[in-house]
Amino acid sequence: MLYQLFQHIESEAEFNQLLNLTFTENERAMMLERWRIFDALDRGLSQREVAREVPCSIVTATRGAKVFRENKEALQKWLDLWRKQR
Repeated sequence: MLYQLFQHIESEAEFNQLLNLTFTENERAMMLERWRIFDALDRGLSQREVAREVPCSIVTATRGAKVFRENKEALQKWLDLWRKQR
């Protein structure tokens, strides 16, 4: 269902509008934080270093590291795109 909604996005403004309608400010910040964690882990930082750089708690870095380890191959495509956009 969400996939169909996102397929109809025609601009960055529409994308941001949909995100703002769908997620709270805190949820959007948490998504951004998760991608910063993935990026830091992919660059070889330890969980403690990630927590300092992002910044986030060790628990948040650990949760992100678990997802990262379990999905490293799938994440690589998206991390490459993430880095190009920065």
